[in-house]
Amino acid sequence: MATRKSVPNCRLYAAAAVSLALVTAACAAPAASTAPAASTAPTSSASASAAAASTAPSSSSSAAAATCNQTEQTPGVTATTITLGNTLPLTGSAATSGQGALAGMKAYFDYVNAHGGVQGRQINFTSLDDEYKPAVAQQQARLLVQQNNIFAWVGGYGTPTFLAVEPFLMGENVPAIAPSAESDTLGTMSTPNMYATFVNYTTQYEIETKYIIGQYHPKSYALIGVAGNTGDAALKGMQLAVGSGVTIKYIPETPGNPNLTPIATTLKEANADWVFIILTAADTGQLLGAMQRIGYTPHLAGNQIMADNSFIQPFKDVANEMVVSTLTADLNSSAPAVQQFVRDFQAATGQAPTTNNALGWAQAEVGVQALKTAPALTRSCLYSALNQMTDFQTGLIPPVTFGPTNRQGVDAIGMEQIVNGKLVPLLPTFVSLKDLE
Repeated sequence: MATRKSVPNCRLYAAAAVSLALVTAACAAPAASTAPAASTAPTSSASASAAAASTAPSSSSSAAAATCNQTEQTPGVTATTITLGNTLPLTGSAATSGQGALAGMKAYFDYVNAHGGVQGRQINFTSLDDEYKPAVAQQQARLLVQQNNIFAWVGGYGTPTFLAVEPFLMGENVPAIAPSAESDTLGTMSTPNMYATFVNYTTQYEIETKYIIGQYHPKSYALIGVAGNTGDAALKGMQLAVGSGVTIKYIPETPGNPNLTPIATTLKEANADWVFIILTAADTGQLLGAMQRIGYTPHLAGNQIMADNSFIQPFKDVANEMVVSTLTADLNSSAPAVQQFVRDFQAATGQAPTTNNALGWAQAEVGVQALKTAPALTRSCLYSALNQMTDFQTGLIPPVTFGPTNRQGVDAIGMEQIVNGKLVPLLPTFVSLKDLE
C-alpha cells in the first residue's frame, strides 16, 4: 500500500469545548415571543391540512423568504411541548444505521428535556420505522404530519426514503433539518425547506476518489451502489475525479438483495483494482463475504455506513484496509468537544458511542440550536433562525452555515481506514474539494 502523504491546505475544524451543561441554560430560556399555545395547534389531520393551507402560501415561498411571523398558527407547538419527528430504517437491511442514529438523537433530546427543554417546552420526539422502503416512508411521513402534527422533521436516515417523502414535506411546509440523505438533488434551493448538514454523495465520492488517486494510484475502478439517485450520484462524483477518459464499471443494486454472489462474480470479471461501495451495512457485508469466497480481493472504498462498529465488528476480516469517507469526527480524537460527547453519551446510556450515535446526536443538536434561536416557535421563525445559522459547531461534524439562499451547510468529510477491526484516521481534519486542489 502506498505511503500516505499529507494533504495541503487542510482546514482544521477546531472542536469547541462545549458540553451539554453549557447549552442547558440557553435551551431552557424562553424566547421573547412564542407561538400560540395548545388551543391553536391542529388536533386532527383535517385541521392540520387546513392550518397549513391558511398560514403557509407555499413551502418554496415561505422557506425561501423566511420572514419571521411570530403570531402565525403552527402545528406541533403547545404551551408545554414541541413535537418533532422523522422516519428511520429500524428494520431491514439498513436497520443498524437507523437504530444507531435514533439512539444518538434520543440521548440528546432526553438530556435537553431533563434540563428544562427548549424555550420552556419539552421535546416530544417520534421516529417511525420506514424499513428503508420509499413507499413505507411515504405512509409514515403522512402519519407524522397529519396525525402527530409535527412542528418540524429533524434527522432521519436514508436517501431513497427521504427523497420519497420530501415532496410531501415541502408541500406541507414542514422544515426538514439535518436528514442523513445525501442526494445531490437536496441541499439546494429546489428544496428550500430542507437544510443539509452532510455532504452530498457526488461531492463525497469525488473527494474520496481524488484522495485515493493521490495516495494509491489506482489502475482501474468499479462501483456498486444502491440503484437510483444514491448510486448515480456516487458514480457522478467518481467520474468527476477520474476524468471523462476513464471507464468506471458500475453495478446498481436493490437493497436487501438475498444473493450478492452474482454481483461479486461480475465484479471479479471486471477485475477492477479498486471497488467503491455505497450500499447498506448488511448488503456490504454480504457482498464482501461473497467476493472473498470467489477469491476476489481488490482494494476497497466505502462511506460513513462502513465506519460504524455495527459494520466493522462483524465484517472486520473481509473489510480490513477498506478506506472510508466519514461524516462525523473520529471518536478517539482528543478534541475537547468529541471527548465531551463520549462522556455525555456514556453517562446517558451506559454505552460507548458509535459513529451512528454521533451522527444522530449531531442531527438533534443542530435541530435544537435552530429551535432555541428562533424568535418564536412558528415555522417561519424557525426558517429564519436556520437561515441565520453561521459556523455552528457541534464538534462532531464540520461547522454548519446556512443562509437565505444556502441549504448545504457543510462541505467537508473525514477520511479513515478500517485496520484490524478499528478505525484509523488517514487525515487529521475534515477535508473539502478545495483542500485537494
